Amino acid sequence: MKYHDFNERLAFSESAGHEEFWQKIYQKAFPDMLFANICTGKCQGQYLGIDRVIQLSSGKTLYVDEKKRESEYNDILLEYISVDTNNAPGWIEKDLQIDYLAYAFIQSQRCYLFPWQLLRRCWIHFKDTWLKKYQLITAQNKTYKTLSVAIPTNILLKSIKSSLIIQI
Repeated sequence: MKYHDFNERLAFSESAGHEEFWQKIYQKAFPDMLFANICTGKCQGQYLGIDRVIQLSSGKTLYVDEKKRESEYNDILLEYISVDTNNAPGWIEKDLQIDYLAYAFIQSQRCYLFPWQLLRRCWIHFKDTWLKKYQLITAQNKTYKTLSVAIPTNILLKSIKSSLIIQI
């Protein structure tokens, strides 16, 4: 059985081979960007979910968590348990110190740039429904499993759109 290897996935995630892709994505997303520096290794930023620090000409700093998938899918995986043996929360369950989650499909050169607080509000609101309705994905590591739910992209985008409206 081939195991999901955390270090192998981390190496893929941090591979410099995709740096040009990310730079093009951020230049298009943020026309006033001065730079987009990668945050790698075991640093404080990584523990806060920060993969990228973007500086805008206004002086504003943006923090981004990057996820990338090698193949094309019609869904977005939301990791809700990172280590099943101790129920460690996945990234969607954490209060990460980021402004955006960049979710890329390398093959098609496409990236969804989700505002983090909006995505989290969506998750909190639809979590129970999504966990019952959509495919649960288990990544078997050597000693634990990582659990995600595959939300169809069109459903996630529609849910985010509805979360833009706050009704009291």
